[in-house]
Amino acid sequence: MKKFRMGMFIIIGILCLTAVAYAAIPRVINYQGRLTDKDDNPLTGNFLVTFRFYDAEKAGQTMWEEGHILNIKNGMFNVLMGSVKPLEIDFNKDLWLGMEVSSDGEMAPRIKLASSIYALNAKSIDMISSNQLLRNDVDSVMSGSLTLRKDLVLKGDATGPSKIVMSDVQGREYYLWVDTMGNLRLKQGMPVSNTDGAVIIKERAGSLSTRFIQSITLLLLLVAIFILALILYSSRKK
Repeated sequence: MKKFRMGMFIIIGILCLTAVAYAAIPRVINYQGRLTDKDDNPLTGNFLVTFRFYDAEKAGQTMWEEGHILNIKNGMFNVLMGSVKPLEIDFNKDLWLGMEVSSDGEMAPRIKLASSIYALNAKSIDMISSNQLLRNDVDSVMSGSLTLRKDLVLKGDATGPSKIVMSDVQGREYYLWVDTMGNLRLKQGMPVSNTDGAVIIKERAGSLSTRFIQSITLLLLLVAIFILALILYSSRKK
């Protein structure tokens, strides 16, 4: 038998939602309301109140549950949901709040969650608008300087290698990339193929670089001079 009712008209701001992007935002929901008995008399005293989140207005799946012993005065109560059990649920979809007082059965109807100032602020990160953030699923355009303190790694896909695009003051674009053969290429304007562009560095599998060959040649020359000097020294002693 239901002995309690919820005073819906003074429920205040149901959400102070978590925003993971900014550490100062509280990971709790502040909820206030008024409880009365079935004759509309306000409750006073300590009551066990259980809060549950559902993924549907009726029936559905319980996504989260937490109980609080609340000291209710003249029907008024205030609770921080998530202060007992972490709110590790997905707030990117519609949720409904259900309440039960002293095992009297859950009250109806459930309350649909709305947004708050924290949820609206989640569209930005530390006061940076979401349209200022780089995305990897669409082309992004940003202005200003980008400073990297670690390596910049570009990896191609089945359609071709990744390219670095540079432009000058006249708006001309230059593309820099590594083709499938390992050659570093540069081209003014959009390349029409993987090999369309001037080769800056050519990769040849199994061949030695010119600098390495020069170093080996110099080393062999020094060894030859040293051996010749030993031969001359020995002949003079005889």
